[in-house]
Amino acid sequence: MFKIFKLDTRWYAAAFIIILTFVSAKSYPPKDIGHIFSICVLTCILDFIILGLVNRKPSFPLSALVTGLIISGIAAPGRFSYLAALSAILSKHIIKISERHIFNPAGFGLFIASAFLGLPLIWKVSANPLLAVLFGLFLAYRVRKLSLVFSFILSLFLLSIIYSLFSHQGLWANIGILNYFFIFFMLIEPKTSPVYLKSKLIYGIIISVLVILCFAFLPKYDFLVLGLLAGNMINALLRRKKTLNWR
Repeated sequence: MFKIFKLDTRWYAAAFIIILTFVSAKSYPPKDIGHIFSICVLTCILDFIILGLVNRKPSFPLSALVTGLIISGIAAPGRFSYLAALSAILSKHIIKISERHIFNPAGFGLFIASAFLGLPLIWKVSANPLLAVLFGLFLAYRVRKLSLVFSFILSLFLLSIIYSLFSHQGLWANIGILNYFFIFFMLIEPKTSPVYLKSKLIYGIIISVLVILCFAFLPKYDFLVLGLLAGNMINALLRRKKTLNWR
């Protein structure tokens, strides 16, 4: 009866993203559904092949499925979104420190395709924040990242108010930068975020600072994706410093 609650958390993530994708859009033409399917097929096949070559024991590429769903839910449909998917999977297997990938795969792929190829990131999947929070709290609890979530939300909330004051805008003018899909489906990715409580709290603050800086000074790029990737790099470097006890 309770076996469903023992499923791999990535199955829940995949199911939740599928629900958010279709609930957040008023209608989905067949070509967009085909686009989502083809992106996921590409990420899964590529990851399956690489896992088979490297580990000699190929398994279902569940992480790649989640990556494909995130990319198809954020990027505008088009040929460059396939390059985002390709870059995402390759980064996971190539760009590593201590056998762990440095960057959030979906974030890396989206950044490459948007920054260098002009792929628009429209974040269609984030149109229903309430549902994203309900699903996301469950996921954050499962992967023990609630402290990271609260640290990031509180820090970015305060920083957005400070930024509004300094830029002579209304107090709540920039609260909209709190994207709950980003928070609950990208920020808390287990392999690219810390494990220890102290590290998670500090990491949440670091990412929030990077996000607001990108928002303020690098408007050409998606501030959430760029801030996350910069934070991923800092996390990977701090993890190597054993004296810091950063995990």
